[in-house]
Amino acid sequence: MDAPGPWGTGPFILSRGYSSIQNVPAFINKKPFEATWLTVKEERTPMVVLEANREYWNKKRGPRLRSVVFRNDLSSKEALHLCTTTEGQVDIVAQVDPKDARKVIASKFAKLVSEKGNQVLAGVFNRFRQDVNFNNRNLRLAINLAVNREELIQRGFFGYADEVAALTPPWAVDYPKELAARAYDPENARSLMKKANYPKGRKLKLAATSKYAAIANLMAKQMQKALDIGVEVMIIHEDDEINWMKILAEKKLVPSWDILLASATALFYEDTPAFFHREFFGKSGALRAGPELPQFNQLWQKMEAEVDKRKRIELAKEIDRYVFKEALALFLCVPQSLYGVNRHVEFQPYRTTFELAETEVTKEHWSRRTYPGHA
Repeated sequence: MDAPGPWGTGPFILSRGYSSIQNVPAFINKKPFEATWLTVKEERTPMVVLEANREYWNKKRGPRLRSVVFRNDLSSKEALHLCTTTEGQVDIVAQVDPKDARKVIASKFAKLVSEKGNQVLAGVFNRFRQDVNFNNRNLRLAINLAVNREELIQRGFFGYADEVAALTPPWAVDYPKELAARAYDPENARSLMKKANYPKGRKLKLAATSKYAAIANLMAKQMQKALDIGVEVMIIHEDDEINWMKILAEKKLVPSWDILLASATALFYEDTPAFFHREFFGKSGALRAGPELPQFNQLWQKMEAEVDKRKRIELAKEIDRYVFKEALALFLCVPQSLYGVNRHVEFQPYRTTFELAETEVTKEHWSRRTYPGHA
């Protein structure tokens, strides 16, 4: 939203302020040219104001609000405090941290709204490493069996996440329903670890950004106990994230970690391999940490070239089955999207985007009491 005009799908018009981002490219391939964009800076005015687009074509959908004000002058903590302790300051807070969910539930001013997430969290195996062979399926499978996903979701996400077998979320059209997340199995994990000839005495190096620090520490304890090995946790400082992600995307240097906790986001309900699987394993994938995978590339090319929707959905399922069978990543969960919402606001979340077209307020809302006739 860099200048006045239609916003999103058109139900609102930007009337004041702006919100923009600055990106830098990370070059993956020269021929053919392939790159990913990394956000280095976000610039926003203290307030961004949207006005209802009265010419919007879908009258049944909305807009149902006269105006929307985005407040960029508040931190996430300040916004949540105002939403849960006052009225008239903040009506909706997006991206509520799971640890703050109880605070919202206990509030007399707000309610917690949750929706299935569109972001898959997984561990990237560093198959470029020379001293440990992460190209060995036994090793990858052993580590997958060494993580207790149920405990991870309950303790790490306070219950606000869903297990996932591989990378396709259960809500997606192309989810293979017969797949189930691998169960925690320390005994088999240790057996497979021996078969993989993991170097005795070598610590496993688990890296994560500060966002997933608590998750990484919990996983480290699980893996240490299940595999009977040392696990070293490396937290990437916020100021260093761009450099680390650029190293991974460009694949010129070998990262110093063994497993990196990373996430990818989907914007649609189908063709999910275009958002998740390609990013983690594809030739142009920014999160691929290892040599190209010929079988994956073959499956991906088939799906990419298919124009029949039904056939493409089946090919997408086949991709998810393949990466699950090969345990190509440390598959974890899909965190849910949490919102703190004023008790008199009827907010309908979307799984793929943040939309406000159908959002409306009741007669008891502060704006309608203060400004009669406000809608």
